[in-house]
Amino acid sequence: GKFYLEDPSGTVQLDMSKFHNGLYTESCFVLAEGWYEDGVFHVNGVGFPPTEPSSATRAYYGDINFFGGPSNLSVKASAKLKQLEDENEDAMFVLVSDVWLDSVEVMDKLNLMFSGYATMPPTCFIFCGNFSSAPYGKTQIKSLKGITQFCLYTYMSRFVFVPGPEDPGPASILPRPPLADHITEEFRQRVPFSVFTTNPCRIQYCSQEIVILREDMVNKMCRNCVRLPNNNLDIPNHYVKSILSQAHLAPLPLYVSPVFWAYDYSLRVYPLPDVIVFADKYDPFSITNTDCLCVNPGSFPRSGFTFKVYYPSSKTVEDSKLQEL
Repeated sequence: GKFYLEDPSGTVQLDMSKFHNGLYTESCFVLAEGWYEDGVFHVNGVGFPPTEPSSATRAYYGDINFFGGPSNLSVKASAKLKQLEDENEDAMFVLVSDVWLDSVEVMDKLNLMFSGYATMPPTCFIFCGNFSSAPYGKTQIKSLKGITQFCLYTYMSRFVFVPGPEDPGPASILPRPPLADHITEEFRQRVPFSVFTTNPCRIQYCSQEIVILREDMVNKMCRNCVRLPNNNLDIPNHYVKSILSQAHLAPLPLYVSPVFWAYDYSLRVYPLPDVIVFADKYDPFSITNTDCLCVNPGSFPRSGFTFKVYYPSSKTVEDSKLQEL
């Protein structure tokens, strides 16, 4: 029940009395303030490193492209793209998580959603896994084919599919590869504007940088806290602060959240992007911290068929829900 600072030269016992906002887990970077006496470091304030706005980072580094993609220069500096972004007020991203394609009820709701958007197709549908209500088995491999008839309603939209922790692929290790080609081949032929991507993935829309993670990270962070915050109702704010301060999507020990070491950079969020979508089965939330909009659409079937709609021109998020017919 005791904590120690440890390095090759020895150990120092910690006596921690006060924690600032955040979910403090092993492997986090922290700032600790206090005094050292009788071989014990008495900490009267534990806090995270301060978050740095993207504008401050870019003022220092210029137009270096940290985000990824084909350009060597960051497209955030493009005035033309910014103008296109502002002028296209109808652009919207539909964010849905836990799209269980083997569930009749979920498929009915997707049909309702697509028919509703048929006259005004969104820019992009972002569908996050798990794509099956049960852990992956032989019967689920064909379920993706059933959604193609609905996607053809909105042939003007793009479709992005982000795999979930129980979809086919390696176990609980991040980043996850896309769904295998033999599963998605027929779908991609019938719906040409579909992209099956990694988890996490990155989307560049005009000058905006969007990061999407499908992982139930809120509960993992809470279970592995050194100490849970006193105000449990404010967990989403604590969680968002922790991720942004650590500048990493999975700031947990490797035995809790394994990471492919060679691809750890894909989990880093520095400089901060414009939007991070945490597709988590935790309750939906929408929080802005340090000019970064953090959104959780929640689990589509578990939350009464709620989802989120993001409008890039105004950087606003709308709560949406499919009502019973």
